[in-house]
Amino acid sequence: MNKKQWIGLFLIVIGLTIFSYYFLEWYGARQSAESLTTNEAKHYETSTPSKENETTNINQTETKTETSLQPEEPVQIPTSKVNHQLGDKVAYLIIPKIQKKYSVYWGADDKVLKKGVGMFVSDLTTTPSGNGHTILSGHRDTVFTELGQLKENDQLIVEYENKTYTYRINKHWITDSEDRTVIVEKSEPTLTLTTCYPFNYIGDAPDRYIIEASLLSIH
Repeated sequence: MNKKQWIGLFLIVIGLTIFSYYFLEWYGARQSAESLTTNEAKHYETSTPSKENETTNINQTETKTETSLQPEEPVQIPTSKVNHQLGDKVAYLIIPKIQKKYSVYWGADDKVLKKGVGMFVSDLTTTPSGNGHTILSGHRDTVFTELGQLKENDQLIVEYENKTYTYRINKHWITDSEDRTVIVEKSEPTLTLTTCYPFNYIGDAPDRYIIEASLLSIH
């Protein structure tokens, strides 16, 4: 082989190596999103409260007498104070509408999001058990490819530390990709999903797609 042929072969090998690397990253993240089995779909369908029978056991305390003192507001524990290791699988996100179940990992930096859905860690956000604002982020081209199918009143489920938290979607909106105003404290238990937008955009998407949901029940 002459010099030009060697250079051509070298460039092909380099190209295949780079392609294989990114393909394996993409494939690994896709594997963290599973389709619900028939039994799982039935289980989540029967275990989630209907709109007519919603009962929330958050901040509810039975009063023994009319003069009983009002209970104090539950203390919010920020994710920055929770003892999980970055990248650990800590929860599952289930979306019955699209029959998907996602592994959720601790943190939301680039390395974690390459694994799948990440739970944002900060002084302003909490885990589902922290009585505040839980934010889950994921890439649109690996895990959150079907997020645009969700509408108001659809339900989201998070399984965290042996408890099941069911939320109902209140609203969704689109904002600039650099907008960080969604990362705020909430006085009521809230789940927010974020991903890049448009969903079919090639390259770094200019916007961010946000879904906000309120807690319905804990089991």
